[in-house]
Amino acid sequence: MGSRLDRLILLLDTGSTPSVRLTAARQLGAIAGTRVSHPSTDSHGHAQIKAEDSSVTTTDNIWRGVEGEWNEVIGLVARIIPHLQSRSSETRQAAAAALAHISRAVGIWDPSSAAATSSDDQADTTSEDEKSELTLGDFDVAKVLAEGALLLSSSGKEYGKLSNLSAEELAKAQKDALGKLGLGFGGAENDIGVDVGAELAAGQEVSAAPHAVKVEPPPPRPALPPPRFALPPPKFKNDPSASAESSSLRSLAAAQASPPPIASTSSLPTPPPPPPAASVSPAPAASVEEEDPYAGLSARERNKLKRKRKTEAKSGGPISTAPPAAKVRVVEAPKETNGAMASPAVAIKKEEPAEPTTGGEVVVVDPGAKARERERQGGEVQVDFEAKDRAEMEVKAGEWPWRGTVERLAVALLSPNWETRHGAALGLKEILKLQGGGGGQIAGLSAAKNLERHTLWCDDLSAKLLCVFALDRFGDYISDQVVAPVRETAAQALATLLPYMPPSSIVSVQRILIGMIEQGGAPPSLGLGDKLEMQKVINTDDKSQRGKYVWQVRHSGLLGLKYLVAVKGDMLRVTLGGEDVEMKSEEDMKPLIKAEDVSVDSSMSHTLLKNVVDAALLGLRDRDDDVRSAAAATLCPIADALVSSLPAELQQVVDVLWECLGDLKDDLSSSVGGVMDLLAKLLAFPSVLALMQSPAMGRPLTELIPRLFPFFRHTIASVRLAVLNTTLVFLELPSIDHSWADDRLLRLLFQNLIVEDRLDIRETTARAWRTSLRVSNVEEPDRLARTAGPHIDKWFAILSTPIGTAINTALFWSAKVSLSGQGGYVHNVDKAILAQDLSLVSVEAVMRGRVAGAVALGTLIAAWAPETHDATFGPRLQSGLAAEAAFSRFLSATVIEEWAAAVYSTTPSRPLAESSSLAARLVQILHTLLAADAPASWTEMSSIVQRLLTDCQALYASFGQQGKVPADKLPTVPSVFGIQQAQQVAASFNALVPLMGKGVRKNVLPALQERHRKVVSAIGYYEATKAKHDRQVFAALGGAVVALRVIPAKLTPVIRSITNSIKAEEDVDLQARSANAIAAFIDICSAPDSPVRTNPSDKLVKNLCTFLCQDVSRTPIFAASKGLKKGVLTLEYKPARGVATKESKDATIESEEVITARLVYRGAQLALSQLAARFGPELLNRVPKLWGCMSEALLFIYASGDIEQADAILAADDSRGQDLLDCLTVLPTGAQKLGDSLHDRLTALFPALVLATRSKFAVVRYSVARCFAALCDVVPTEGLRYVVEGVIPVLGDPLNLNNRRGAIELISHIVELLDIKILPYVIFLVVPVLGRMSDSDDDVRLVATNTFATLIKLVPLEAGLPDPPGFSAELLAKRQHERDFLTQLLDGNKVQEYKIPIDIDIELRKYQRDGVSWLAFLAKYQLHGLLCDDMGLGKTLQSICILASMHHERAERHKATGSLDTVHLPSLIICPPTLTGHWKHEINTYAKNLRPLIYTGAKAERERLVASIGKYDAVIMSYDIARNDIDSLGALDWHYCILDEGHVIKNGKTKLTKAVKSIKAIHRLILSGTPIQNNVLELWSLFDFLMPGFLGSEKAFNDRFGKPIAASRDAKSSSKEQEAGALALEALHKQVLPFLLRRLKEDVLDDLPPKIIQDYYCELSPLQKQLYDDFSTTQAQQVVGEVSSGGGKPQHVFQALQYLRKLVNHPTLVIKPELAHHQAVVAKIEQGGGSLRDTEHAPKLGALKQILLDCGIGTPSADADPTTEAVSQHRVLIFCQLKQMLDIVENDLFKALMPSVTYMRMDGATDVSKRHAITQTFNADPSIDCLLLTTHVGGLGLNLTGADTVIFVEHDWNPMKDLQAMDRAHRLGQKKVVNVYRLIMRGTLEEKIMGLQRFKLNIASSVVTQQNSDLASLGTDQILDLFNVSSEDAPPVVAKDRPVGQKALLEGLGDLQDEGEYQDLDFSAFQASLNA
Repeated sequence: MGSRLDRLILLLDTGSTPSVRLTAARQLGAIAGTRVSHPSTDSHGHAQIKAEDSSVTTTDNIWRGVEGEWNEVIGLVARIIPHLQSRSSETRQAAAAALAHISRAVGIWDPSSAAATSSDDQADTTSEDEKSELTLGDFDVAKVLAEGALLLSSSGKEYGKLSNLSAEELAKAQKDALGKLGLGFGGAENDIGVDVGAELAAGQEVSAAPHAVKVEPPPPRPALPPPRFALPPPKFKNDPSASAESSSLRSLAAAQASPPPIASTSSLPTPPPPPPAASVSPAPAASVEEEDPYAGLSARERNKLKRKRKTEAKSGGPISTAPPAAKVRVVEAPKETNGAMASPAVAIKKEEPAEPTTGGEVVVVDPGAKARERERQGGEVQVDFEAKDRAEMEVKAGEWPWRGTVERLAVALLSPNWETRHGAALGLKEILKLQGGGGGQIAGLSAAKNLERHTLWCDDLSAKLLCVFALDRFGDYISDQVVAPVRETAAQALATLLPYMPPSSIVSVQRILIGMIEQGGAPPSLGLGDKLEMQKVINTDDKSQRGKYVWQVRHSGLLGLKYLVAVKGDMLRVTLGGEDVEMKSEEDMKPLIKAEDVSVDSSMSHTLLKNVVDAALLGLRDRDDDVRSAAAATLCPIADALVSSLPAELQQVVDVLWECLGDLKDDLSSSVGGVMDLLAKLLAFPSVLALMQSPAMGRPLTELIPRLFPFFRHTIASVRLAVLNTTLVFLELPSIDHSWADDRLLRLLFQNLIVEDRLDIRETTARAWRTSLRVSNVEEPDRLARTAGPHIDKWFAILSTPIGTAINTALFWSAKVSLSGQGGYVHNVDKAILAQDLSLVSVEAVMRGRVAGAVALGTLIAAWAPETHDATFGPRLQSGLAAEAAFSRFLSATVIEEWAAAVYSTTPSRPLAESSSLAARLVQILHTLLAADAPASWTEMSSIVQRLLTDCQALYASFGQQGKVPADKLPTVPSVFGIQQAQQVAASFNALVPLMGKGVRKNVLPALQERHRKVVSAIGYYEATKAKHDRQVFAALGGAVVALRVIPAKLTPVIRSITNSIKAEEDVDLQARSANAIAAFIDICSAPDSPVRTNPSDKLVKNLCTFLCQDVSRTPIFAASKGLKKGVLTLEYKPARGVATKESKDATIESEEVITARLVYRGAQLALSQLAARFGPELLNRVPKLWGCMSEALLFIYASGDIEQADAILAADDSRGQDLLDCLTVLPTGAQKLGDSLHDRLTALFPALVLATRSKFAVVRYSVARCFAALCDVVPTEGLRYVVEGVIPVLGDPLNLNNRRGAIELISHIVELLDIKILPYVIFLVVPVLGRMSDSDDDVRLVATNTFATLIKLVPLEAGLPDPPGFSAELLAKRQHERDFLTQLLDGNKVQEYKIPIDIDIELRKYQRDGVSWLAFLAKYQLHGLLCDDMGLGKTLQSICILASMHHERAERHKATGSLDTVHLPSLIICPPTLTGHWKHEINTYAKNLRPLIYTGAKAERERLVASIGKYDAVIMSYDIARNDIDSLGALDWHYCILDEGHVIKNGKTKLTKAVKSIKAIHRLILSGTPIQNNVLELWSLFDFLMPGFLGSEKAFNDRFGKPIAASRDAKSSSKEQEAGALALEALHKQVLPFLLRRLKEDVLDDLPPKIIQDYYCELSPLQKQLYDDFSTTQAQQVVGEVSSGGGKPQHVFQALQYLRKLVNHPTLVIKPELAHHQAVVAKIEQGGGSLRDTEHAPKLGALKQILLDCGIGTPSADADPTTEAVSQHRVLIFCQLKQMLDIVENDLFKALMPSVTYMRMDGATDVSKRHAITQTFNADPSIDCLLLTTHVGGLGLNLTGADTVIFVEHDWNPMKDLQAMDRAHRLGQKKVVNVYRLIMRGTLEEKIMGLQRFKLNIASSVVTQQNSDLASLGTDQILDLFNVSSEDAPPVVAKDRPVGQKALLEGLGDLQDEGEYQDLDFSAFQASLNA
């Protein structure tokens, strides 16, 4: 995923939104257009691509031709095809969209532009192979159904990556596919009675000896390749010869599909000699895995051989079996191919036995040998999957470039996995839309020949698609309907192919589809039960049982027919007397048209149309629901042709449609919707209306239309919607009799409104209700009274049924019973809501239905004759308003409100109270009710009061019975009981408690307190319920008064009623009604002719704005937050991704205050929305106070343009600050409601907002960021221009931290909110935000990192977008500069080599120059990294070079500009104390422009040095000093901070690590040859220093990487755990790759001698064995027992391990004379005259002595003169872990036994200041034989190339320490072979240590590899993909196998598909895409 192309392809699968995926697809098309590079166009084929052209298939202005680098395009396609196999529907659709854009961008391959070639040979190449495709003429549906393999959901077998199918695999897949179809493999016309494949194979020879393959140059590539038709023609019809002849042709098919083999110069197995010709006999079908028998033969030669054999067979003479001379092409692989061959590799299964390998314990690391081997082999071979994809789908010269792609997709059409089939059909559909015209053709052939080839190709592909129709059985369920995604998409693919097919082929396709529908005359009378029985037959393995009717096949046939008539409907629309459709057939087509074919003239078109209609009628009569639905959809596109051309069939169709509607069957009939859609479409034609009203129909419309009524409450929602739409069509037809729209329809519609929960159905019902009322009034004035009058009481009764009380179903009317309406049947779909079961139906759903019913009644009153209002509705409305039931009063007021709204919508000028006496009377009642107080209780609350009474009585009873309170002192509950009495009872509790005796009180008080709490709780519930009813009733009353437009003199009751609902109403629908009422009230009050004397609009708007600011989570309190001036407040409100946050247990429980604030905010938002909708562009003129609330405080505070002055205003007055925060909350909310004409006002606020981002108050910066981002969402062009011009420039302000905080906080909000809208501006943001990832402030750094993680995902989508509007030329130039700057970041090949600007007095090697360039690259982009070169490659030198260069450049810039961001800053180098002198020496040697300082000494000395640090360039100190002086060092700003041996900070919890991470530096660099020593968690600590947040939090990192890797290490780990560990290891490697530079010595130092590592095993001495066994059997078991039982401490185990490690080194390290058993051991040795110091007790000393003697050390001759003694040939480094062991080596070996050895020693006791001198002395003086070192002190950073032998007496648990130590000698500058000896005691703990070392080395080498070894492979192009610090993409941590509980299993189930998953199957959308 290195390049932009990789990221775009990945986005097809991982894009967060469909828009991102489709944008990636569009960009891939643009890339493909540039790859083709047509010479005939300047735009390279993609200039016409636009964002909105995803569905456009018009070929206007698209390039046509054959030129171009088509292999590049197909290589890109090969990488997209695997996504078509994804299990994700979104991924498959995105991949198909990418293919569509690529197909359009590259232009149309058109061979007609190429000159025709008249070569006879070329003509011969196609004469036989043209017949090797499937033909439509022989397609036998019955045979396919009888013998084909069914295609279900999945059989567990899936194709691999389609683009990787080799030629052999493709041929095998094609063969298997035809096998699944049940098709034969030969015919009489092709068979010649002999196995041609065997014949050719028998004669194949190799023209060279087995071990001397002659290499010939490859022949010139032919201009025209042979056609590639994979298989011989299958015989569909029963042919007795087919089975006998299929064997040889199967072999021939396999041979034809395979390309010639490619041999290499390596030793390939030689084919065995052929058998004698006489022994050749027809062989069984050859496997495609065997060698290709046609290897070496061209297609022309193959065809000549076929014709020869055929001629011989026909002549009756003997058939020659002598094959032509074998021709073997042996092609040498080019040396620079990187291992990838240009053409497919041949699959050779024979393998020679591998030579036995020998190995020992010696490991030789010889970089020179490795380099020589790579050179000999022509370069290191690596797997290149992209190259493999391209090779397998390579485009031959002159052929159709999409051949390989279509072949593979055609194979995938028959995959056993339905997702693969679906994806293949999607891909074919998109490719064929534009490219289908070139299929099968070859550039250079004549037009006639190409037409013939193209026709055969079309027939073959269409036949395969038809086979999918016949065999696919997969169905899926979405919502309430079944879909067949594979068959439907295959039908769409066929529809895109049809326009390129000749008329005869289209007729054949139609014939086959109709055959699928008819199925040999299968009757359409199978019912649902038959369908289920038939399914058993369908799925049987007995193919003989499949010849019966299959409903899926009929369904498929109708689907195909539906798309055929949609695409080629012009063939059916020719009437007998009309003009013929122009269907010219070229002369070359004549041989293809069979004798039985007829020309497509008007009569033929009529016949074709009739056949389609007859087939559709058969489907409509089918008892299967899905079949009927498909049949109805088939007729929809040709409804016009049906009406105009087939009047007889039209009557049949109409009759059948009404029959379908009259046959209810069951509630699962989904076809009703399709039937009604077709009926509605036919009704648009007057002739159909006339037909329906004619006597020929048998029944009048008034009887037919009521057949729709039973479906009003159908179980399937789509059917309910369809019946309403069809009813609306009939209602809106002016020419028909509407007498059917009687009371039945009105009752059904009203019932729909009450019980329907779906919004779209409810809205359509309301529209039908209004239309039916209008129709009734227009046709007959008194008709409405006749139809609706008798049912008004029922409707009011239904409406006023209390919530929770079952609705009386006798009030409902069902279409299944008589018109009396008594009884009736109610469908199950309404059972819950009719029963008012609130456990199944929400209160909100019930309320929505009742309000909809009230709206309907209000509309009914408006349509009613005004003179009868009083009599008809007056009593009902007045009684409702006077009722003590809150629900009745609420609904009555709602009916009045909707009545007034309906009247004013038609007659707005005349007051309703003047035209209706009822309205005038109701106004007075409403005014009175509003002014009065609410009743003490509502009827609905009687049950609550009763429960409260019971609780009060129980409380008093408990006091008497349990508390023993005397009856005369115990009060009684009043007989007249209410809430006041209940409160009195609750208040009497405290007075009654003292009346109980002390003994009794203690026992019964808890129970009494519980009863008291119950009473108090019931009182609270009562009060809340009462408040809710009061609020809803008074809001409805206020809304009715406002709607009637008669405002009372006192406005307060009206305002209070409505605003209370806006503030506190929980039901969003009721809250929205109140919002509408307040907007209407403001409209009345602010109108010029307003009857209100005092306009309260300003106050109301001010209150609404105040409501918006009630939620403190959105509007902080300034007084409480102004003290927060540091940090970024966004991190507190919304923690960054990757930051571990601990949620409280009560986090999900919201407080009452939070809920209330959210309700108030929502209500205010709804009110502002209603105001904006009502006033439109006049909003701010009618309501000027709104603009004041949005902008006044902001403009006032920042009017001066001085941020310090603005901050002073805020600091002085908290109220000003709160006004500002309120303003910043109201502004974005109001801005979203403003129309486009008001956006200029918003733009004027951006300068003040830009200034406010720099405030010193964190709460202001946070609020501004949220507000600014929201405004950018409204006006993105202007807002983002201000961001680029005013915010980004201060993002890098080095002087003002608040500027950086405010800018990065704003950008983070913008990036998060705007998403895809920010694309044109991404290029401005990437690099500045990248730079802030190294900011010295933790919060800025963290926000920048997380912002970048989101931002970089959009970078690949930015290319090719137009320039942002309104940008100046200067900004556009800057944009281009930023793009160029970013190009280097994204493309490692464009990183230029860095030229060191100073003289460094040494010539760097190539890899060192690359390292310096990499460090310069990091510095340029303010990134940080790990230089992980192998030990000894000069990491120090490379670091000094970049350090000196950056200091020089900074100084030069400061001289030129004098800017503050270039002032001199010292750099800090922290290293082990041993290396401080080495660093200073190296700096003085190579970088004389730097002034180094070693910061060391006593504390007083260091305090003196701190003051002078600024005078130096490089300050060098040890880690310990850095930890101790961090207080003073952390306050300084540093240029560079370099950690040498940086793995020291691997533990993030140590004080040292925390101190180092607190250092502030512009650039940070870690040097370490071993960044991972024990586990991957150490890498997190290193990156937490370099780029905090890059790898997330420590916990997130450990969950994502550490735990899976550690779990895979366990010997008992499962395969899943091992896989998870491997995936985590690979993911971590990719994540850190671009920031690690790793080169190994064997890769870059060809002149470095080898390093030979030898393990020297020793046996324990008897003494050691005795002590070892004694400890293992006694003390060790005791320690293990203590620890396992939980009683031991961890250090016990550590002590035991240390004991064993010491023992195997030397017994004296463990023997303690004070121990009794040790005293016995010592005494025994001394009795024998020995000593513990003898080397015989420590075999390691003997081994060490022997190695030294072998090296020539310690063996001077007896007569040698010491002054003339030669210097030893070898010099040795001896490493021990313990100082005591060094003492033993020095005293017991060197001094006692080898006095001639000269040596030096360096351990922890050596003074730090002297260590560098010891190193220098040892290297310079060859007379020193040995250097004794401890691994801890001498193993890091030292250069000890004076030695050539390294001996490890002891070993570290950490393998990296040993590697570090041995590479002190094996490093740059070493001239000798380095021998490393590791002394290991066999069978002891040391062997286990070495095993653990090997595992740790594997982990480290898997994460930190040499993959980034030079500038060309730096991985810089992957940087943008790596800043994903969330753990969303983390591989799951696989737990050990354990039983899965039911809950966990249910939670693990995926979600059901949403209704958008199959949006590509929408027929109307597909039609639109074809017609565009």
